[in-house]
Amino acid sequence: MAPKVCVPADFGKHHIGAASHGNLTFTLQEGVKIKANSIILSLNSPVIDELTTNLHQTSLEADDFSREAVDCFIEAAYTGEVEALNRENFRDVNKMSAVFKVSWLSARCKEYFESHLSEINNGSSYSDVAFVVEESIYVMTALKNKEFYNLVVKKVSSFDYLARDAFIFDYLSELPKSNFRQIDFCLAIANIDVQILVELLSEHLEQEDCMCFDEMSRYLFKNLDMCLCYENAPGTHKKLLEVLGNLENIEKDDYILVLEKLEKTTVQNKSVQLGVTTSGKSTSTQCDMCDLKTFTLASFSQYLVPASLDDVIDMLAATEIVDNLYQFIDGIWLRLCQCRKDTVNISVIQKIVGIKRVKGWKPINYDYLDRLLVPQNALNCSDFKYHLKSVGGLVIKNTAISWGSTNQLYGGDFVEDIYKSDKDFLFKINNPTLSGVRFVLSITSMKNENPDTFSIKWTVFSKTNVNYPSNLKLHFALERWNGSSWTLFPISWSGKPTCDQTKRHWAWGYFYSKSYPDRLIKLMKGKEKLSFSESKAYICHEYRYRFVAFVV
Repeated sequence: MAPKVCVPADFGKHHIGAASHGNLTFTLQEGVKIKANSIILSLNSPVIDELTTNLHQTSLEADDFSREAVDCFIEAAYTGEVEALNRENFRDVNKMSAVFKVSWLSARCKEYFESHLSEINNGSSYSDVAFVVEESIYVMTALKNKEFYNLVVKKVSSFDYLARDAFIFDYLSELPKSNFRQIDFCLAIANIDVQILVELLSEHLEQEDCMCFDEMSRYLFKNLDMCLCYENAPGTHKKLLEVLGNLENIEKDDYILVLEKLEKTTVQNKSVQLGVTTSGKSTSTQCDMCDLKTFTLASFSQYLVPASLDDVIDMLAATEIVDNLYQFIDGIWLRLCQCRKDTVNISVIQKIVGIKRVKGWKPINYDYLDRLLVPQNALNCSDFKYHLKSVGGLVIKNTAISWGSTNQLYGGDFVEDIYKSDKDFLFKINNPTLSGVRFVLSITSMKNENPDTFSIKWTVFSKTNVNYPSNLKLHFALERWNGSSWTLFPISWSGKPTCDQTKRHWAWGYFYSKSYPDRLIKLMKGKEKLSFSESKAYICHEYRYRFVAFVV
């Protein structure tokens, strides 16, 4: 056995490759041979020590490892440093350190991995996140060590759902080429938000060349909690069922699998709708339905009449309709969008600060302001957002007081769809202290072309042993996902359907049309004929829309 020497140690990098020292040969793929000193390697590795000292081996098979990894491994043994370690050779170097039991090198590899893991966040590139994910899966699979994997699941799960969902869609973009471990990882980070994977599966099965389950789509479907999907996003659940119904060559076993999933979903959600468990005990309590104040765009026309922005601010502050800073900011924002000549300076902001203080309003969420739409060439809107952020007391950074609906609608038919049929939007609660609480936004469709029959209400459900603030007050808005970021559309002054004079053309919400910048003003005054075909031109079909709620 080699004498005990404290490693890692510097035995001299210049000795690497010396012919007189190279008495141990590593044989790589295609017959490539690398020579090293058996004593130096034995001092670092008890495995190599046993092979060379007691079993008298002078060569080792290393065809599982790349040339760069073997060079890095030998250099580390000679110098006690891992300067050559990089993303390309990390996997093989880490595996070599495990196979040959070089404990200090394994520790350095762990440090290297954790340094990369600590740097990834919501804004990291797909390749950076995929690197730590793939390496953690490999270590768990090949080396039977789940430590890296658990760390990565925890880190990626901490991303906001936008970054997490974007990664899932990219990571499983070619579902049939994925593997079980990759799907398991996505299931782990999605956690209760299974609807994102249901949506991904639907998109895959809708492809023209897909007529049945492939191995990976079958595995994903088998492991999806469809009961939870139905609870979170019934629209997404329904879409998958429609897609499954259109598969032409579904096999008998897959048909049985689908039926089992349907049966389980039906039974469980029947209990959920009744508010009981299978044992008959109550599972939740519901508070009274709360009305969401909504108005037609036409009702805002009075705020377009005054020539002075100061006068508009005074009008908004005086009306009883406005009872929180969100509604107040929404009104000023809508005025600025339509009156581009209005200028925003520090005196305007100071006036807002004074009104907020007198009214006793709480600050608005930073995310609300940051994502607020700035129409094209609306410099006054940009100035407005900038000054609001720069003045203390108006904005607060706290993601725990903002939530987004788990089910979403796509563009194209969005305007028509939102007010012509009753819909429920379930919200995921981000605050861990309210983990047993959920709330639902319920839309009652317009009847007989009367906007007053349209309403939006919200209610809170909670487990019987969970307390939530009885005076909870929420402000809602609409957000649009364009594939890379969310943009926020206030609905304080546009939450009811608005029509032209003929009552044949309707719109809901505020959507800026760069083609017709005066359209909204005409619509507010009941003069504009807005057809669905025109609305589709600037409500993109590929975009997704959801409701978002902020605690007032």
